[in-house]
Amino acid sequence: MMDAESGRKLDRAIEVHTVELGKFQFDEATIATAAPLAQWSWLILSAHNYTAEDLRSLFPNLAFQQAIGCLETISSKTEDKAMHDQREKAQRDYDWMLSSARKQGIEEGREEGTVIVIGTIQSLQQILGDAVSGTQELSDEPISELQTILAELQERVRSRLS
Repeated sequence: MMDAESGRKLDRAIEVHTVELGKFQFDEATIATAAPLAQWSWLILSAHNYTAEDLRSLFPNLAFQQAIGCLETISSKTEDKAMHDQREKAQRDYDWMLSSARKQGIEEGREEGTVIVIGTIQSLQQILGDAVSGTQELSDEPISELQTILAELQERVRSRLS
């Protein structure tokens, strides 16, 4: 083996061992007297089922205590990240719902405003004795055109009153 960065040979620096974890059949009662390799295997296979305090009492050896501390750190970071991710998702969901509600409110307001403008145009046309435009005909017009028609009709009513 060689270190890719420095080009140094790593002939005695690394040992690789293959361990068949499934071959170790220990339980909580017998693991304390097992060989270190069996203890490490059991820890790898079973740590997720125990609290850090329980694992510390099962494995008083310093090396195991350090490993359990690392597991605690990883676990807390994972939980913190999950909480952070959930908080971000909740915020995105809230923002999306708020944005959707705003868009819906704006659209409903436009529709209601258009209905009011159309109704006012039809009322003024009736007052002035003009032919009353159909609701569908007026609905097909853009709001700017409706406002122009409304302003012209209002001006005609004002000029009649003066």
